[in-house]
Amino acid sequence: MTNMIPKVQKHADHLFREIVKNHTSRVYNLALMKCNQVTLAEDISQETFIRVYKGLRNFRDESHIDTWIYRIALNVCHTMIKKESQLSSRMIPLGDRADLEPEEIDSDVQDIFIKDVEKDQIREAVSALPALQSDAITLYYLKEFQYTEVAEIMDIPLNTVKSHIRRAKANLKSLLMEVYNET
Repeated sequence: MTNMIPKVQKHADHLFREIVKNHTSRVYNLALMKCNQVTLAEDISQETFIRVYKGLRNFRDESHIDTWIYRIALNVCHTMIKKESQLSSRMIPLGDRADLEPEEIDSDVQDIFIKDVEKDQIREAVSALPALQSDAITLYYLKEFQYTEVAEIMDIPLNTVKSHIRRAKANLKSLLMEVYNET
């Protein structure tokens, strides 16, 4: 029996390496989409894989392993984003500083900048949605999961997923219209 433990450990370590290899960028991108902060997304990714590693031996194969990983990632996102917002609400914002004013830039750089700003505005709008709508639309459109996979990851009924996505699209339209009408 003692010979079995190293074999199980070796198999789990190999499986974990494969999981990290195959899911790192998707987990990171999901985290980045949810929090819109590179360092926080990196922390979320790291914490997700720590939890995956710790839970790997207890994985019961009742759902697909991808579903299990993204459910963990979403839970970590919610927890860490909540902690981050509590911390940042206690921080004092920087005032306007003249040394941070942008310099003149050429048109190619300006076009790239505008596209980046638009992506940021979309990310901010998605993160401003209620959590379930944000999760559903992120998993479906940005992570390209099927409705059934989203339902499994979020652990909610299929029709509820469809409802959250429909509401999220309507809310995003309103939020983005406000942003573009202000500019």
